[in-house]
Amino acid sequence: MKQAKTLLLFVVTFAVLFAGCTNLSTPGSYISESPNHTASETAEISEPPESTTSVTEEVFVSVDYATDELLSKYDSFDEFVEFEDEGYQKIVFTTAIAVKDFRFIEVGYKDENMNVTFFENKGLYSLEELSPEKPFVVTWMEWGSIPHRGISFVDETNTTRYFYIAMSGENASLHLVEFKNA
Repeated sequence: MKQAKTLLLFVVTFAVLFAGCTNLSTPGSYISESPNHTASETAEISEPPESTTSVTEEVFVSVDYATDELLSKYDSFDEFVEFEDEGYQKIVFTTAIAVKDFRFIEVGYKDENMNVTFFENKGLYSLEELSPEKPFVVTWMEWGSIPHRGISFVDETNTTRYFYIAMSGENASLHLVEFKNA
């Protein structure tokens, strides 16, 4: 039993690191490089057109480390202070297009028959809207290899999307990885 748990932890760690080190660009993939931020990832949300004449809208939500230089570009920002101890970092969520019902969430996971699924455990902070003019800043503390924090929001198709925050094992950049809320 102890060996199975150790193996599961290794598999999950490898999967998180592998997901953070790959550049997914296939249809249905929601991770892409952000041209506006170094050391960040963008969650690109788009739905396939229903017909050949419809236009697909895109919603971009990015996560990055909150530097003074980056934050100075904004007049104001919303902030959630979760950690005040040593070792925390500030991260910032920005968007190119306003999204509704933006939530900073605690992510849980289930391990059933060596199949790990993620889910929203509880909401930690919410905004009616995350707008391009007013980003959201959070104190962040990475621990362990299993994602424990994430976001959710309602996109332009009124679909709630869920993402967990992962740190790249290669360069410590932050990534948003979509999951289906179990």
